[in-house]
Amino acid sequence: MDTLGVLPRALDESSGLAVSRAHPGVYWSHNDSGDRPRLYAIDDSARLLGTWRVRGAHAVDWEDISLGPCPGGVAHTAPACLYVADMGDNDRQRTNHEIYIVAEPDPGDSVHAVPLRGRLRFRYPDVAHDAEALAVHPDGGLVVVTKGRTPTILLYRLGKTEVADAVAADTLITLPPGVVMPIKPNRMRGRVVTGADFNPDGTVLAVRTYSEIYFYRWPIEDKPVEAYPTCFLGALEPQGEGVAFEQTDTLLLTSESVAVLRGALLRVRCGGVGG
Repeated sequence: MDTLGVLPRALDESSGLAVSRAHPGVYWSHNDSGDRPRLYAIDDSARLLGTWRVRGAHAVDWEDISLGPCPGGVAHTAPACLYVADMGDNDRQRTNHEIYIVAEPDPGDSVHAVPLRGRLRFRYPDVAHDAEALAVHPDGGLVVVTKGRTPTILLYRLGKTEVADAVAADTLITLPPGVVMPIKPNRMRGRVVTGADFNPDGTVLAVRTYSEIYFYRWPIEDKPVEAYPTCFLGALEPQGEGVAFEQTDTLLLTSESVAVLRGALLRVRCGGVGG
């Protein structure tokens, strides 16, 4: 694992990470609850490039960010959209959640405000869940993975047409039933889900905890199948939450800062991944 740089103080609680494909060496992140609706661009040394306010969005508990194609019917000129998941729910009391969608900004723009291009409003089909992991597939579908405050970690998925229809209608939808993931939550070992991402060709889903990264073949049917061995991270991060594929065989991680321990931008190569 390589440390690329210490995160800027403006990004003290980096809770998600997305890799720009249109602007090499640019990464997008955001803070956990307590910040305003803002996106942060950093470079490959974790230097802050700029902060963008998302007009029309609210920030209750932003937990993850993902880059993917803009939903059908969303007007945009950018090559991709950023999806920001406001779905944190530590007490499991929220009745609905929102995923905000904006066209990816150009890091060179002088105007650091972006309009909301759409949102996906959803609720769970069973009970309230705390979730910190969102991943948008290269085809436009998406998945949400629950954190693990209950004995079972669940994965919920929507296809690209369902995503586009939900965004266009801007109505509250109920997610389909979830798939049980073979990750047994254990908070003492840091085994609760804090982030997820698809590899560039969409054939593998990475799901991270504070201390591990799991890899599953995509699409997942009724029983998830591992694509690569579990990657053990240990206790190298203060509170690791962000994960994103940099390339097919490398991933980037970010962490919240805790006390005197600063979060950092890390590059990790896991055994067998991409091979």
